Amino acid sequence: MSASREMPAAVTPTPDLFFITRARYSRWAVPAGHLLLLWHCLRRLHLLLNVVVRIAFVRQVYFVGVLGLRAVALLALAVGGLLVTEATQLLGARNSYLYDILGWALVTEAGPLLVAVVVIGRNATVISTELALMKVRGELRFLEHMRIDPRDYLVLPRVIALTVSLLAATFYFQVIAVAGGFASAALLLNVSFEEQIQFMLEAISPIGVIVAGIKSLIFGLVIGTIACFSGLYAGTTINDVPRAQTIAYMRSLIWVVALDLVFAIALFSDY
Repeated sequence: MSASREMPAAVTPTPDLFFITRARYSRWAVPAGHLLLLWHCLRRLHLLLNVVVRIAFVRQVYFVGVLGLRAVALLALAVGGLLVTEATQLLGARNSYLYDILGWALVTEAGPLLVAVVVIGRNATVISTELALMKVRGELRFLEHMRIDPRDYLVLPRVIALTVSLLAATFYFQVIAVAGGFASAALLLNVSFEEQIQFMLEAISPIGVIVAGIKSLIFGLVIGTIACFSGLYAGTTINDVPRAQTIAYMRSLIWVVALDLVFAIALFSDY
């Protein structure tokens, strides 16, 4: 069997491959570069069926999703316990507004936003640093000389894995925040846990859950694209590595907060 037949589909040599490491984006063109990178990943989703790319995807899911569950759980317990206990003490356990407020705060707003902040600090910076180091060491150039597009082999699995993991971690946060928060209120304020959970489930809006899911998907795509772009198009010196990390963190945080504000304005404009 020839070597070309043994090569996976995702890394099949393509003679017209554009060398990514030679690309340069002016400051004003960086948003367009983000969109182009995201578009490339979305239209190449079928490459996740390739064995090599799928293995990279599974590893990233484990790193971003599984290893980050402890931090998400601790944050959810802290936020849920504090918010539910204080709100229950102020409004009363049988106040219907209590559960409307907590449903909006914990499920629709706090879940996607706080999990996104955790992912930015824990994963986006690592991804940008990893790709920037690969560029400094010449690994990206080596892939391109083999006619392997780094966007297919390195960026695609990271962006999609981060998006899927953020969505799952958001649901994980919501469940723990609600259950842990009302458990704390039941212990500290001597109220009925079962009764509060029942009221909470009745107050949670399906639209709020859907909006939270959409926000998580968008946040994941934005964070993953910015992190990969910052590392992929970093400079070629070792001093550019921490700079890529800082850029990935700040840009991701700014865009996530801005998008969350847009969602809030769009939701409140309906009332």
